[in-house]
Amino acid sequence: MRSKLELLLDRERAALHALVAREGGGLLRFESVEDVVQGIAIRALSSDFEYVDDVRAVAWLRVVAKRHIVDRLDYWRALRRGSGRVLRLTWTDSSHATEALPADRKRGPATFAEHRELVELATKALNSLPERDRNLVLWTSEGVDLREQARRIGVEYSACQRAAHRARERFRRAFELLVASLRRE
Repeated sequence: MRSKLELLLDRERAALHALVAREGGGLLRFESVEDVVQGIAIRALSSDFEYVDDVRAVAWLRVVAKRHIVDRLDYWRALRRGSGRVLRLTWTDSSHATEALPADRKRGPATFAEHRELVELATKALNSLPERDRNLVLWTSEGVDLREQARRIGVEYSACQRAAHRARERFRRAFELLVASLRRE
């Protein structure tokens, strides 16, 4: 015999699909709608929710769904961040020498030492840039909108786009030079 919660999940499956499609946003680049809905169902079934009536149960299920979506988005954002907010700006072009830099998923002193070394090199590369370039790279890594960056440095949006691109390129080149010099030692 199926529980009331299992029956509710079956009845609300289409609504959950619609909710995930509407609120999933960037999550749907990494997971399918059905996978997210199944995760919601597992989360709901593993809880200690006491079924009282349909109205409360549906409201509770929507809260569980939204929390699951937010948790999955947080998970993927954390994975994407990798070893540091500034370093992720350098992983865009696989034709460069930095493609082997991110440590694999192993844990241990060597991995942590490599991460610390890379962060130190990124800091040195950042400090070697002129102040305006340094600010543009930092603001980009912090997620500051390009229009806001243009306002902060007092230029037009299109000029800020070009300046930010050039700043990131200078940072990438400085970082690559530092990494190459470290590997030669």
